[in-house]
Amino acid sequence: MSKIKQIFMKQTDLFSILIVLFWLKTYVAYLIEFELGVTGWLQHVILLINPLGLGIILFSVALFSKNKKRRTWLLMGILLAATLLLYSNILYYREFTDFLTMNILVGSNNVSGALISSTLAMMRPWDVLYWIDVIVFLALMYKVKRGQSVFGSRLDISRKAAGTLLLGILMLVGNLMLAEISRPQLLTRTFDRNYIVKYLGINFFTGYDVYQTAKNSHIKASADESHLEEIVSYAKANRAEPNPQYFGMAEGRNVIVIAMESIQQFLIDYELEDENGETHEVMPFVNSLYNSEESFSFSNFYHQTGQGKSSDAEILTETSLYGLPQGSAFQTLGSSNTFHATPGILKSKANYTSAAFHGNVGSFWNRSDTYRQFGYDYFFDAEFYDLSGDRALEYGLKDKLFFRDSVEYLEQLPQPFYTKFLTVTHHFPYPLDDQNSGFPIAQTDDSTVNDFFATANYADEAMEEFFTYLKKTGLYENSIFVMYGDHYGISNMRNPHVAPLIGKDPEEWGEFQNAEMQKVPFILHIPGMDEGEVFDMPSGQIDVLPTLLHLLGIETDDYLFMGQDLLSPGHDSSVALRNGRVITTDYTFITDRIYDNQTGEELSEQFTEAERLELLAERDRARMEMNHSDRLMSMDLLRFYQPESLTKLDPLDYTYSNQMDILQNHPEKQTSVIEKNDGHSTLELYETDAPEIREKMDYIYRPKPGLMERIRN
Repeated sequence: MSKIKQIFMKQTDLFSILIVLFWLKTYVAYLIEFELGVTGWLQHVILLINPLGLGIILFSVALFSKNKKRRTWLLMGILLAATLLLYSNILYYREFTDFLTMNILVGSNNVSGALISSTLAMMRPWDVLYWIDVIVFLALMYKVKRGQSVFGSRLDISRKAAGTLLLGILMLVGNLMLAEISRPQLLTRTFDRNYIVKYLGINFFTGYDVYQTAKNSHIKASADESHLEEIVSYAKANRAEPNPQYFGMAEGRNVIVIAMESIQQFLIDYELEDENGETHEVMPFVNSLYNSEESFSFSNFYHQTGQGKSSDAEILTETSLYGLPQGSAFQTLGSSNTFHATPGILKSKANYTSAAFHGNVGSFWNRSDTYRQFGYDYFFDAEFYDLSGDRALEYGLKDKLFFRDSVEYLEQLPQPFYTKFLTVTHHFPYPLDDQNSGFPIAQTDDSTVNDFFATANYADEAMEEFFTYLKKTGLYENSIFVMYGDHYGISNMRNPHVAPLIGKDPEEWGEFQNAEMQKVPFILHIPGMDEGEVFDMPSGQIDVLPTLLHLLGIETDDYLFMGQDLLSPGHDSSVALRNGRVITTDYTFITDRIYDNQTGEELSEQFTEAERLELLAERDRARMEMNHSDRLMSMDLLRFYQPESLTKLDPLDYTYSNQMDILQNHPEKQTSVIEKNDGHSTLELYETDAPEIREKMDYIYRPKPGLMERIRN
């Protein structure tokens, strides 16, 4: 018997060879095919070992078969299926920079068809390496005599099958433990498919996705139109009539939304004292907008996000629904749910073009899939920006570069447009490299708190540069700006370190103060308006969409919104936070405790039992809004509710590829800024002090005579 056949007959050697080959090719794919963002030695170790645990478990299943031939073919089937899964993801990732999900495979026939039709174009010469173990296995099978098993006797196999399975389980548990150390709550707070693959592997991700899809499908399958009745009644009764004074004030204008990462309300008008006793305004530009006569601003505006953080803020502000009690709605439901979101509504009602801009990968928070469900015409993610060298930090392109580099795409959009810009530089843990430093850091014993103010100042400067550009192009005067803080930046654990900086006593800090710190800025800036005001009634992100639509002159009476128009006289000033806390005009409810909003004093014992129960009933009414929203989301009930004024969209119409070609050949391109500028880019009008740009500039641009007039006309 030849040496190769001798090895093949030894099941231990063969099994080990197959495991090693499959492990190596998977690890190679991680390194050269997928952009997983691996940093630090621990993440590299996890990436190295994550194919092994579940791989050994899967392959060991074949060892339990009693029939020799069946054992061989079962192992071949597992190897072939695992390889096909890996290679399919490689091909899909090359085209879409994302991983395959059940929703794509089962429900997106057009995408799958496009993938199959373009397979040859996506294949590479080295792809044969991903099939080498399959080829080796088939060759060895061919060498074995007909009817002979590639394994030894049942006794030889059974003695080691259980041990092999146990080894795989132990390695998987170890992998999970390391992943929890590096990224706590990875599976309960999932925000990027890349993270699951990076920490737990492509096979684990597929199994997890199948489980989540099945769970969601079961919930949705139990739903029908009858579940909508109570929610429809609530939404109709909850709607606040628009204020005729403001209705249509911004009709026909472009909408520019800026999600201000981790910006909290206490930063408004805040001056930081440096180590020399001198004070520095942290966000002077945002302050100027907040206090402008051209702005409606809100001083008691709360973020209402949960574990979905920034993505929850997008759900809240663009659908007037809440995120989920656990996990991210974008990640869990964004690929399949029906949404009545701002982009789709504005396209149906006023023929708006829509685009989202984000200097991170589209898979982060599952934005690519969710934006398709929202009806975004265009999505410019990391694929459309240069993130090389020192241009990016952990969460994406630096804000100054992000706004500047977005001009290339913004100027191509037909008007009117709805655009959203997601900033990232002011993100925990608030790092800023030396070349962008200069603003004083706070003087506390917590480095995260200290750096918080410097990155906020950087974000403020980035927004000012962007607005300066918009004014030069004429876009500023014809737009309405929606600016909001997406969620808290300083956690409850660190709030006592902030207390002295904002004039509070850390020793007196408690749950009421933590609730107060959930306030974020909200600014509606309307150039040319002179009726600006800072409103102090409690309000929240759930109210953004109906407020914006009424300002644009769009009725909302046939939509199932949980929020209300903030400018309406009938607005109900009670705000439910995702953790169950409720804020009203006079009181803050934390579990069953009641606090006075003016003094922060707990009042629970000062009410009679009847008064206390009446107040708690008010709290529960506010919480009911979240319950209705959760049912809408988890059961996907909006698929049963189609407003007559809303065009039903097909998410498969939005692929986010070849976007520039589409824009440059758009039938309404004559309304874009670049066409109004005789086809010349307006990027040269953008002024920035970003050192990453300044160091490379070798020219001084001077506008041609009459350029401003041509753009504005």
